[in-house]
Amino acid sequence: MTFIEPFLLWGALAILIPIAIHFWHQKRGKPLPWAATQWLTERNQQQSRGLRLDNVLLLLLRCLLLVLLAILLAQPVLDWFNKETAVQRIHLVQPNPLVLADFRFELDEARTKDEQVVLLDKQINPLALQTAIHKLPNEHTELHLYVVNQQVLADVPVISVPGRFRLHTVIDSTSKPRPYLALTNGKRLFIDPRGKLISTATPDPVLSFQADPTHSGPIRVRLNYKSATERQTIRAALNALAGVYSLPLLIDEKKASAVLYDWILTDRAISTGELAKNPKTLFTVSRNVQTSSSSNVVFTPEILSPQTSELVSGGQLPEWLGEQLIRHFGLFINPSPLSQQALKSLFVISAKQNQTQHAGTQNVLTLLFIILLIVERWVALTKNA
Repeated sequence: MTFIEPFLLWGALAILIPIAIHFWHQKRGKPLPWAATQWLTERNQQQSRGLRLDNVLLLLLRCLLLVLLAILLAQPVLDWFNKETAVQRIHLVQPNPLVLADFRFELDEARTKDEQVVLLDKQINPLALQTAIHKLPNEHTELHLYVVNQQVLADVPVISVPGRFRLHTVIDSTSKPRPYLALTNGKRLFIDPRGKLISTATPDPVLSFQADPTHSGPIRVRLNYKSATERQTIRAALNALAGVYSLPLLIDEKKASAVLYDWILTDRAISTGELAKNPKTLFTVSRNVQTSSSSNVVFTPEILSPQTSELVSGGQLPEWLGEQLIRHFGLFINPSPLSQQALKSLFVISAKQNQTQHAGTQNVLTLLFIILLIVERWVALTKNA
């Protein structure tokens, strides 16, 4: 037997309450003089010594009711009558070359035993990973998960896994030079080892950088919006972004001739010809739910104004725009892996139980509790206790 809420079993200690009340009522009262005392026999005048247990059945019923209530609240799950079922071993594998090479022997052995091997996306996504785990049968499943240990796994608070679970991770130890933007004031904009975007003229000498920056000099930006409110909102967000990271943003609201813009923010549709002319330009398009095969086009269905966008009202617009920019310039790198403690706290055993069995146990215990309560009331009224 297992309990979903085992700490509620401490409530069984409440049986001390009816026991204490029972003995309290058994205390002898003060003797009162009474004229008819002389007619009592000597035997009946003898004082009883010690504690007397009157109404023992009623006391037991009340104690049993409290114990049963504590068990009922702890939500027991009975597995005494479950038949032994073969455990199905399933292997979820991130098809990363490092993972496939490091666990080649384990995966070959699994295939030899006809165990199920499922390949996930190469670039792991914790939400997609959780969806894949949820599709597995919860009962009688032993899950083996093979992934690259990376910070992106912690993008969600926890990942629920079955009771039988083993995690196999590999660390990407390849050290790659960091991409960076060369700013006009002698600073470099890059992602540090902690995964934070920083702008500094004196980076840590331990860090290695690519020979050439992904972009140097000012970043030419054009705002092309029909709505003045949306245009002002975007400009304010870009100014905040430039102030925090010392970004040399040159913002135009009217198109300048013979200027190749690095970033165009607009609420208008982007034509195929415009994309062909500006293959290195980042386009951020609002009020649009289109999709594009071009990696330099970002769509959002929101109208970017304080009244219509949660990004704006929540103050997250500068951060969102900055993320689009650093993704476009390829500043993201493989961050440091998660610690073993972080991995252990990330993967949590699912609390899901056999709902049918659990409901049946609760129904039986509830019916037994009601029957005992009726019997206790009948005994108490019969004996006037």
